[in-house]
Amino acid sequence: MIPFTSGHQYYMYTGVTDMRKGYNGLYGIVRTILESNPLDGSVYLFVNKRRNQLRLLVYDTGGLVMLCKRLERGTFEMIKTESEQVKLNINWTQLTCIMQGIKLGSIRYRKRHKSIENNS
Repeated sequence: MIPFTSGHQYYMYTGVTDMRKGYNGLYGIVRTILESNPLDGSVYLFVNKRRNQLRLLVYDTGGLVMLCKRLERGTFEMIKTESEQVKLNINWTQLTCIMQGIKLGSIRYRKRHKSIENNS
């Protein structure tokens, strides 16, 4: 399995996805609707209308990989946006919370030191 890390770029498609779509269908959504390159190594997240199925599409060495998760009970939480974006950039923490069923509104980040490079 591909280990997902905070080093990956994650994009959520905010529209409804027909989960009968396979590699080619999701590739088409990324290419045409999200206007991105599916072969760039980014992870693309798709959720169905009932929000009980989720698919991840990512390019790995030599080909596309599709990971699927279907919930027996409950739903995946969608990130709320003010605008009508179809492509939402999310981070690894948000993806992990979505996958684990953690309510995104309850996430609180503690202060951390950020290193600033000196440009002298």
